[in-house]
Amino acid sequence: MNPLREKLKDVPKSPGVYQFLDKDGKVLYVGKAKNLRSRVGQYFSGHDERPQIPHLMKEAADFSYTVVNNELESLFLENTVIKQYLPKYNILLRDDKNYAFIKIDYSTEIPQIGYSRRVEGTGYRVQKSPLTPHPSPLPPKYFGPYTAAYKIRNTLHLMRKIFPYCSAEKVSGKPCFHYHLHRCPGVCIGKISLDDYRLYLKKIEDFLAGNTGKISRQLQSEMKLAAAHKLFEKAARLRDQLNSIKLLDERQTVILAKKVDWDIVSLASSDGYTCVNLFKVRGGKLQDKENFVYEISNAELRNLSGTTENYGTEIVQKFLEQYYAETSSVPKIIYTQYAAADANLIIKLVKSRIGRGITIISPQKGKARELTNLGSVNAREYLSKWLSDQAGHLDKINKALERLRDTVKLADIPRRIECYDISNIQGTNPVGSMVVFTNGLPAKSQYRKFKIRGKSTPDDFAMMKEMLSRRLARSLPSWQGGVSPSGNGVVGESIDKTPNPPPLDNARGTLPLQEERLRGWPLPDLIVIDGGKGQLSAALETIHNSQLSINVIGLAKRIEEIFLPDKPEPIILSHDDPALQMLQRLRDEAHRFGITFHRDLRSKQAVKSALDEIPGIGPKTKKILKAKFGTVAVIRQASLEELTAAVGKAAAERIKKYL
Repeated sequence: MNPLREKLKDVPKSPGVYQFLDKDGKVLYVGKAKNLRSRVGQYFSGHDERPQIPHLMKEAADFSYTVVNNELESLFLENTVIKQYLPKYNILLRDDKNYAFIKIDYSTEIPQIGYSRRVEGTGYRVQKSPLTPHPSPLPPKYFGPYTAAYKIRNTLHLMRKIFPYCSAEKVSGKPCFHYHLHRCPGVCIGKISLDDYRLYLKKIEDFLAGNTGKISRQLQSEMKLAAAHKLFEKAARLRDQLNSIKLLDERQTVILAKKVDWDIVSLASSDGYTCVNLFKVRGGKLQDKENFVYEISNAELRNLSGTTENYGTEIVQKFLEQYYAETSSVPKIIYTQYAAADANLIIKLVKSRIGRGITIISPQKGKARELTNLGSVNAREYLSKWLSDQAGHLDKINKALERLRDTVKLADIPRRIECYDISNIQGTNPVGSMVVFTNGLPAKSQYRKFKIRGKSTPDDFAMMKEMLSRRLARSLPSWQGGVSPSGNGVVGESIDKTPNPPPLDNARGTLPLQEERLRGWPLPDLIVIDGGKGQLSAALETIHNSQLSINVIGLAKRIEEIFLPDKPEPIILSHDDPALQMLQRLRDEAHRFGITFHRDLRSKQAVKSALDEIPGIGPKTKKILKAKFGTVAVIRQASLEELTAAVGKAAAERIKKYL
């Protein structure tokens, strides 16, 4: 009997996450289940008709599972495990862009409106005390997601015209910049109270949520009241806001006679990519349209997938899980072109977030079906244009790589390029950064940061040597000088340690082919050093000592000189040369990545050094102060009442005394 079938008897009938493994223990597939025994059993009974299952079961040598408390936990755990192992037979929907959200942040005295690339924690509340004149910060509110930054900019620009809002963080005698442009109501200088401004923000929240009908009714009521009290200036301002809202409503396309709120999800696939088209219908009007392009990342799965119909239900399921775990706008009904694989799980997810149920339907006729079909046409058109744009972009990148190969005299096109930069101020908090471009595009998951240990005085050459030697050790087998990841100060992956070197292949005098593969980070085809002859010489010495053969060049900032080994004169290219532009992108990205890390360390060091001198201020209090105020400068400026609200009266008095 199949040993896996025997193992199935011990699997509990509980919700959880399961993994199929190959003979080497590598994760092939990750799934979730309400009933683990029943779900895993379907793989052996032949009841699962997905086209990738026969291929999966041929490779599967074992399975494992994790029991959780409920379905929602299984959903979150499954997503975590898939991101960790990137299993071969999972459909990994990799979006071509990051979601972005409009964020109203209530943690400052005057709430701030901006944007965020992720939904952060829910904030905190504490009881109002006599020492806190204003309520404690509310959780931040997010609106979106938006698929393009320009949509957020346009929305905020329009919103500021209709509902001017303040850009200052606290009330003072100095007005913010937008007050002079008549785009701030004056809360920064006390023209209106903070309480009135917070009520005013409720209109902005309704506007961002698409509740224009509610805003119109409220504005009309306030306008009549202001006119009755002969506050004609205020009434005129409210009238203008009301007219702007009405004009905005008129621009939206009416597609349904009934005032319904729907989301309509449709798909189109081509060349291993899927476009999801989302129509947002609010009050019977088409309020917005979003397009999300995903890649089915595994090439073998793309070959197995065939048409969209084969994977339509899974793609819809994955999209709904990702999108409705974050979106701020959830209608009562979601129509999908293909039925979701597990609609009940999405319903539970939404209810856990917003406290009410929804309905998910795959319509077969009527207006909803017409709209899903229209959405599919839009998805097909968008994907066709996107693929065309991508092809043109990749063609430019390939030409830039070819030009770079010829310029620096390489034998082949550099598919993996690493760029290194050092960041410090007079030797303090020195850090090194390594960025990686593969096939001309940033591979951000492979970026690495280094804390420089060997030098605390300005010496870029020594710092470069230290960083490169530690990086190259990550690509050396342990018998050749590779080091353990513990204690080396680098943020990144670890390498396998092999206690004894494998025997040499006598015919070639090298390691056997299977063992020749380096066990750490892949070696680059080209290393770019941010600097001139000195930095390049330091890098060459380090690479020579490692006994590795790697192409390396230097790029000096002054006039963008390219330095090659053993070449006394630099290469100077025109600023529109694609090879130089590729190198500049690498250098600028390494500088950005490094300086961000350096600033973080410097800020932490500043907070640490100042607060460590205050008696009675322990780690817990410092953590609260850092979360609340951020820097020592802000802590110094905080009032005794603000500090008391955060850490208590005794600690606040000590801080004011010593800072």
